[in-house]
Amino acid sequence: MKNLFHILFASIVLVLSMGMTVFAADDSWKTMPTITHAYELSKGKIYLEWEGKAELYRVDIDGKEVSTVKVKSATVEVKPGVHNIIIVPLHLESKNADTKLELNVGDAGGSIDLAALGVDPKDVLQGTQSEAFKMNYSVDTLLNATPEIKQANTDFNDNVLLTFTDKFDANIYYISIKSGKDIIPTEFDTSSKDAAALITKNNSTVTITLDQKYLKAHEWMVPDLDQKYSFSVKLAKYPKNYVTNEKETSSVIESKSSKYFEFTPYAAWKTAPEITYASQTANGEITLKWDHDDNGMGCEYVITSPDKVLAVKKGNKEIGKTKKKEYIVKDLENGKHVFTIAAVYGKETGIASDKQTIKVDNSWVVAPAFTCTLKGKKDVVLTWEAPKEIENYHVVVSVGSGSLLKYVNLDFKKYKEFDVPAKQGEMTYTYTYDQDVDSENGTKLKFEIYGSRKTAKGETQKSATSSQTIVLK
Repeated sequence: MKNLFHILFASIVLVLSMGMTVFAADDSWKTMPTITHAYELSKGKIYLEWEGKAELYRVDIDGKEVSTVKVKSATVEVKPGVHNIIIVPLHLESKNADTKLELNVGDAGGSIDLAALGVDPKDVLQGTQSEAFKMNYSVDTLLNATPEIKQANTDFNDNVLLTFTDKFDANIYYISIKSGKDIIPTEFDTSSKDAAALITKNNSTVTITLDQKYLKAHEWMVPDLDQKYSFSVKLAKYPKNYVTNEKETSSVIESKSSKYFEFTPYAAWKTAPEITYASQTANGEITLKWDHDDNGMGCEYVITSPDKVLAVKKGNKEIGKTKKKEYIVKDLENGKHVFTIAAVYGKETGIASDKQTIKVDNSWVVAPAFTCTLKGKKDVVLTWEAPKEIENYHVVVSVGSGSLLKYVNLDFKKYKEFDVPAKQGEMTYTYTYDQDVDSENGTKLKFEIYGSRKTAKGETQKSATSSQTIVLK
């Protein structure tokens, strides 16, 4: 191996020496170089390229030598700000052939420190330097960016849809698919017709379809339904050529990778419905409306609500089912009610919608406001307004203080209760006291009234209770 290295090295030096001898007789190396490319490779690193006819070049930035190369390109480090870049063509005089034999040319494109190799600067001739190129460098914000995957879904072709942020108008998206310990990188280049058809942009939101045919064509991993995967995305874009202000398509700069987003692909009909309307539309009822795409499969929808006992949640109870995308929940009492909606197909249930909380405020629940008017000595006329929701009124009449605890034996001479059928609008009821009236102090009567109604399931709902007293004399 050592002998082979020596042979190759001697050959390179010989070729370089011959080339320099040719250049010695030709002054074309003095031609002024023209800078054609200057673009960012990574944070603080710039790639330079130029045209010229010399065998060596020196790169000066802001009056300081930063590199000497034997090709027409160099990678240099710069800080953000305005910089003046000059390319200087160089030539080694032929009389220094012995010195040239000691020159280690290194790899193509590598830098050469002539002074460190003992080359006397006096033996180096300079041609016409390039015009100063003024570059106002700033680090592309994409280099420090970290995209975020917002959500993942599945379409009706069982393709995974990834939605993420891109505020930098990236040209290429790298998607990593992780299954167990396996990580498969994929690429979606917007300049590719096949890839572009799978990319949807809406301002800074991007959705990419991991099309199964596209993935298979590149021999990449195809996510299966009901299997757990993790996904990560990285943005990439073509850097700006500072010379022409155009995109440099020969290179890309990349953002940081997003955090992995865990997702288990599922059949598309299982997507959660989106509730679009939820409000009380009448006493005791609310109306729910929602959007959901089942691709014409004819899904049914189940409406559920938390099942609680003494404020402790036991699970969800089914309120009802429908094939429509609208449902009216009836017979609701005052308070806050929570609902979710999920698609059902066959024996499978999809993902439930976000919880929707609706406050119900029924007017009929208010205690009936009634008046007591004495007619004669023993007749009391009761008057009140009845809403249409009330089916029946329960009236309790007690004599004296009205405390029912005193009437353990239910002495009906001092305690009576009865029902009065409701009739929407103004109601009157005449109660006749059938006992003797206390001629000295009078007899005190207390009336208590509440309304009631039956739900569709036969349950009884009651309004609040109101009371009035009157003295018979």
